[in-house]
Amino acid sequence: MIYLDNAATTRPAPEVVEAMIPYLREQYGNPSAIYSLGSSAKKAVNQAKRAIAGLINGRPEEIYFTSGGTESDNWALKAVAEIYSSKGRHIITTKIEHHAILHTCEYLEQ
Repeated sequence: MIYLDNAATTRPAPEVVEAMIPYLREQYGNPSAIYSLGSSAKKAVNQAKRAIAGLINGRPEEIYFTSGGTESDNWALKAVAEIYSSKGRHIITTKIEHHAILHTCEYLEQ
């Protein structure tokens, strides 16, 4: 089989799967919670943020994890619209844009 939908989802590399196993089986706590399982998860999330920030010469507080592309598109578009709202209320897109962008533009239009 030749898989051509990697923009939607991609098989993770074996080392990624291996690194995630502890967090899928034992350390699956809510990183926003105050109990020990959550604290352990928060520590792992913060460590991942530091690692990614180091790769892109950024700061850990600039790294955000989302559940997927749609959430990322919504968040980015709404944030930019809010930041630049004093400069105008115009977003130009096309009908062939991804529905996550189109739906967010429709929401912002109202």
